[in-house]
Amino acid sequence: MADLISSWSNKLEAVPPSHCIPLHERPVDPVPIVKDIPVIDLEKAKGEERLLVVQQLLKACEEYGFFQVINHGVREDLMEEAMEVYKEFFSLPVEEKAHYAKEAANNTARGAATLYSSSAKHYDSEEHRYWRDVLEHSCNLDGQDKITWPDNPPRYREVIGSYSDEVRKLSKVILGLVSEGLGLEAGYFDKELGQRMLVNHYPACPNPSLTLGVGGHCDPNLITIIQQEVYGLQILKDEKWIGVEPIPRAFVVNSGLPLTVISNGKLASVAHRVVTNTTQARTSIGTFICPEDVVEPAKSLVGPNNPPLFKSFKWSAEFMPHYLSKKSVYHAALEPFKIDA
Repeated sequence: MADLISSWSNKLEAVPPSHCIPLHERPVDPVPIVKDIPVIDLEKAKGEERLLVVQQLLKACEEYGFFQVINHGVREDLMEEAMEVYKEFFSLPVEEKAHYAKEAANNTARGAATLYSSSAKHYDSEEHRYWRDVLEHSCNLDGQDKITWPDNPPRYREVIGSYSDEVRKLSKVILGLVSEGLGLEAGYFDKELGQRMLVNHYPACPNPSLTLGVGGHCDPNLITIIQQEVYGLQILKDEKWIGVEPIPRAFVVNSGLPLTVISNGKLASVAHRVVTNTTQARTSIGTFICPEDVVEPAKSLVGPNNPPLFKSFKWSAEFMPHYLSKKSVYHAALEPFKIDA
């Protein structure tokens, strides 16, 4: 438990050496917070403007790999309550969180609720660590995994259960629009996809120039749906970092590496990172929508004039071990699965 940043960061006047990242990774250049990250109004997808929304969303995936959605159907009061529940969890006394911080690697593999610092691959590692604590757990469709979720705050399971159900519905809407835009067969993503909560807590940091909340990476899942209030998210656009301005009551959505494979390279998976600040803690709620076990280019997108760029692979047994290895930086996680030209 001593490793959890939320347990000791408010007592520090300097970033400890364990969390000072290498010089080449530090956020040294000024990063503009831009307003041109695409914003998609999902309400318009219900009417005559659906085709326009599909085009906007696909263009956002192609050019940015990120977009924000408004009028998404998830209740605002539920979003607020979920955020409050997570803030309460990370503010619990050390002894209250101890149960979830034990045996992180084993718990994560089983899908049980797990609390760790930096990242799963840095757990019990001597490498430098990022300035965050993470609560991670699965969200099975049958809800049976709720017994592994935190029971403190007392309303955690009820609130987050409702929240995860609503975000799952939103993910189906988004993936349906992606499918339409790619010209895939109807219901291509209407399968029993996996869902995980990955909630990041970034305490205020005494010197943000020495560390990051999390380093640059591409996500390993189909899409990630993020709820944020405080600025910190940055994406790599044209080899330069740009900041994503939080929009109240919106979700940030980004496409992951498996979607790049399924689209046969048409949709981007863009590197992103999180910076810290000196005055305000940041909590972000991430919902990972995970692919079926076998990932491959959609059959309708390949042919004699458009050969597949990637091999078929098993997401959990083949892709994820490589992704979690030290060799997977940005798009390098896909290198072993590319088909040589």
